[in-house]
Amino acid sequence: MIPVSQEKVAFIISVAREYLEGSQAMVSEELAEPPNSDTYTEHNLATSVDEFTAEEHSQDSSYNELKGAIDTLNEEEKYGLVALMWIGRGTYGADELDRALKNARSSDNQHTSDYLIDTPLLPDYLEEGLIQLSGDDED
Repeated sequence: MIPVSQEKVAFIISVAREYLEGSQAMVSEELAEPPNSDTYTEHNLATSVDEFTAEEHSQDSSYNELKGAIDTLNEEEKYGLVALMWIGRGTYGADELDRALKNARSSDNQHTSDYLIDTPLLPDYLEEGLIQLSGDDED
């Protein structure tokens, strides 16, 4: 059994969707602005978007809510969330939950929220992980 409640996972999924929708809108706005010099390159664009995102995080309420939701989980719940995400993206099968949890514990680097938030399909992976684990319970 996953050591984080479905209610907490559902909340994180909803906040992650909100955050990703807002982030995509901000990046789209940034990309829509025309370059202001002839030396504007793809590298400059990537750097500009990364800096924009980093600066905006501190004032992005959905980012702060998502980060807070993950950071307030206890250690076992965080490991469970990482394992659930890994199962949802196919790194592990539902029958490998114990192995995924063990690897989540051994790879803990005190930046779990950053790791999860930086996963572009986080809400989809978490949903898929829940589906797979609920299907595994029925067998």
